Amino acid sequence: MRVEIGAGEKPHPDYEVHVDLLPLPDVEVRAVADRLPFATGSVTALRANHVLEHQSYELIAETLREWARVLAPGGRLDIGVPDARFVAEQWVRGEIDTAEANYWILGGHSDRAAHRGVDARGVPLWIWNAHHTMFDAGSLRAAVEEFFDVEELFTYDIRNLRLYGRGRATAPWTETPGCARASDSPEPRAASQPPGSRPRP
Repeated sequence: MRVEIGAGEKPHPDYEVHVDLLPLPDVEVRAVADRLPFATGSVTALRANHVLEHQSYELIAETLREWARVLAPGGRLDIGVPDARFVAEQWVRGEIDTAEANYWILGGHSDRAAHRGVDARGVPLWIWNAHHTMFDAGSLRAAVEEFFDVEELFTYDIRNLRLYGRGRATAPWTETPGCARASDSPEPRAASQPPGSRPRP
């Protein structure tokens, strides 16, 4: 099973199952990135393009551990994030103004159709697209290497980073007690839960 997390408005056609927090067209599964309703080792390829930066920096390790849980040994990992250091350096040098730096580093992006309007509680939809973690090449590699074998890391589209890796034969997700197992795969959380938060027991 090939899974794309945070598929958004344009689900990638190379993936069979598309996951997103928002109820968007062609999204088959609604779930948050750090608690996936898939059995351990059931995913053969996992793509998360511009997803990880939307997680709180407090949850990056926990999120990657969950991805490691569902990805089969040798399974393909594809992660894309903004290069916050590159954008910040552009801003400091005066190559982009503060408004553009905010757009690329902090997210939100209410100009996109999926992030306009409010949810049933009146919460603006753009809040689900805000960024909560900054990455550069070094911090992305360090975070991912705790749980996956990194094969390639490079810059694309000027201000973004792409990382390719593989699932490990060992089980790094077992290091934290209480992490979800195949026998108790969690149900997706409601879309109204604040971003970056975890459910209470």
